[in-house]
Amino acid sequence: MPSTESQSDAAQRMYTERATNYEDSWHPDYSKRFMELVPIKPGDRVLDLACGTGLEAVIAARHVGDDGIVVGVDITEAMLSEARKKLNHDETLHRRLRLVRHSVTDLTGSPNVDRGSFDLILCSNAFVLFENSKEVVAHWREYLKPGGRVAIDITHEYNLRSGLLLEKVARRLGMPFPSNRSWIKSKGVGTLEKIVGLDSTYLGLDKADEQFDYVVNGPLTASIVTEELRVKGREFFREEWHNAADDGKVEVSDILYVYIARKV
Repeated sequence: MPSTESQSDAAQRMYTERATNYEDSWHPDYSKRFMELVPIKPGDRVLDLACGTGLEAVIAARHVGDDGIVVGVDITEAMLSEARKKLNHDETLHRRLRLVRHSVTDLTGSPNVDRGSFDLILCSNAFVLFENSKEVVAHWREYLKPGGRVAIDITHEYNLRSGLLLEKVARRLGMPFPSNRSWIKSKGVGTLEKIVGLDSTYLGLDKADEQFDYVVNGPLTASIVTEELRVKGREFFREEWHNAADDGKVEVSDILYVYIARKV
């Protein structure tokens, strides 16, 4: 029987498990590079959605000055707890940064989050978690001032290819999965950002089982992969791996897209 756990619940479960060591990774360095693409002025009001441990929010708070404000919103309490630690002994951050536990896909009623009041909305390393991405962006638009900007990053469709294929397997089996990447396409994208400096590698058909074991036991997904998915998913994964191959090779990339748009 298909699980009744929502994609949001699965994501919270995954990030609760990862919260304490989330920054022991490529994320802090990547966040610095992401924020270099998004100019912030003193006095700006910034809304950081799915702010997690506050990596982007803290950087933004350094730029807005005391006349600006940064509001970080996240649904996972464990991630916000890590972010709050950064405010405890930093008076500047304490003045400029507000952290709120709330759904980021429906901001209605969220404290400190008023419609039409923000110069910039950020969403980094989270957009693939949302089931209805078009509706989410349309909702966020309501919270921007006229001329306000939104900056979102999205993984390349071949980034962590095994994770994308496991997502397809989970959906075929009627099981929850915390991400939703099946809609991502690379056509016409202008700005790209590599995660750790790699491009693409190519893996053979014989790597299907190895990649299945890697992704179900990896740090990103081990806490949310059910025993049923481990048992039933392998054969489906082999099928998806073969379907993804081109001339017997599966391309795996290390790239993120960064989209910056303005409200008109």
